[in-house]
Amino acid sequence: MRAILKDSAAKVVNGVLFGAGFGLIVGLIYYIISEKAMHSIWNDEAANKLVIKSHEEVKRNDTTLILGTIENTGTDSARMSIVQVDLFDKAGKFVDQCSEYLSGTLKSGELRNFKVSCGNKERPVAEHDSYKVRVVGSL
Repeated sequence: MRAILKDSAAKVVNGVLFGAGFGLIVGLIYYIISEKAMHSIWNDEAANKLVIKSHEEVKRNDTTLILGTIENTGTDSARMSIVQVDLFDKAGKFVDQCSEYLSGTLKSGELRNFKVSCGNKERPVAEHDSYKVRVVGSL
């Protein structure tokens, strides 16, 4: 009886070790693949080729809008580009940030309008004296 229990315990331990090793390997493979995918998804080179051509601040009701145009000066199309607006006070201190995705694809040479909304009735925009617009990401 003791031999059977000892043999069964050894099989259980071997099974646990096998399962843990298998899970570790699968987890490692998943991590490597997901890291490579993230680096291939966000295309910093495409974002660097997106140029903000013009912009202006417009206040409507309880919202501050930054309206402008963006141009893709690169050779590749850009998708899901992110336009970010940093707001600064009189002393140049950063006080708030707003961002919006551009939907669709911005083809090479294309010029498109954009709108970034800052604040609303529930969450008013921070008092600011200046702002900076930039493209922070693209697919």
